[in-house]
Amino acid sequence: MHIAAHGHHQAENALFSTLDLDGGPLFGYDLQRLAQVPHMVVLSSCDLGLTDVRPGDETFGIVTALLNAGAATVVASVARVADHTAMAAMVGYHRAITGGTPPAAALAAALERDAEASFVCFCAG
Repeated sequence: MHIAAHGHHQAENALFSTLDLDGGPLFGYDLQRLAQVPHMVVLSSCDLGLTDVRPGDETFGIVTALLNAGAATVVASVARVADHTAMAAMVGYHRAITGGTPPAAALAAALERDAEASFVCFCAG
């Protein structure tokens, strides 16, 4: 699944981080209730790769919610990213994925040409 939308990380409570969808915001809390998620999730959005660490070294955020819900791989940005930068990175990533390259290597190859892209591959299952 690939979602291209505005994203907002909420440092006070990372599960209140949101994806701005047409029907309204999708919160990290919403993702915890899903019965099934896609094997690979790509979030072409600002900041949603950020997490917060809580007591007990537990991480919270959109990526954590997706991984806990069953996604094997999540690609997300850990900073703000310009639309043209995100588009170039995602086109390169998807070309490499469809060519059979594993997710982490596909993202690394897609980001070689752009030092401004802040996407990270979480897990590569």
